[in-house]
Amino acid sequence: MRHLILSAALLGACAAFTASAAPAVQTREPTTEERNSFDEYYREQVPVKVSGGPSLFAPAFDIQRRRGEPWHVIARVDSSPRHHSPELCRQVRTSYIYDAKAPKGQRWTPSAAEPEWYIWLATPKVICTAAQYTVKMNPAVSNEDATALLRQHRDLLLRARLLFAGNSGCARQRALTFRLSAVEPAPPANGAPHMVGMVFESDRDTRVRVAVRKHRGEYAAWNVNCD
Repeated sequence: MRHLILSAALLGACAAFTASAAPAVQTREPTTEERNSFDEYYREQVPVKVSGGPSLFAPAFDIQRRRGEPWHVIARVDSSPRHHSPELCRQVRTSYIYDAKAPKGQRWTPSAAEPEWYIWLATPKVICTAAQYTVKMNPAVSNEDATALLRQHRDLLLRARLLFAGNSGCARQRALTFRLSAVEPAPPANGAPHMVGMVFESDRDTRVRVAVRKHRGEYAAWNVNCD
């Protein structure tokens, strides 16, 4: 009897451990119905409305839920690459939300969030084509600043690493490998009225924000903040 009680306790402990170890967010691939439904919607509704023109690319689906909740289904589509400026290529990423309970033909609606801009450096006198690595651009950042940060991001990151040691949240990340993921506005700092921000993501799933000071056309890493 004692062994049976112990076994039951062990089974209960294992079940509790398994439940606690289960991922908080579940993901899955789109169903055939979801994929076909979006293809039909996009083909019929989007080409005359989408910012940046119709896409030449397949949608990317983001499908997830927390345990016990309904699935949240989003389809994201990148527009065809185009010149945003002589120095920059750009794609516009638009998101669409799925409602499985809506009538057929009305299950997809554009997200209320503004479309996202993704940029990369253009090759002079060459038509923009899709790039492997792109950088999210906040529309409030000027084309001049965005171009300069893309060209100088490696040197600016190298200088920013010197600032990591003085920030307790960043010190352990000095040696990590980072990739530039976004450019965004940054609040003015004392003695540095014109600032722009760079967001770097590391190979350890961490994020670093570098505030960059612009003065007389030159850019310098000013301060850092680490998530």
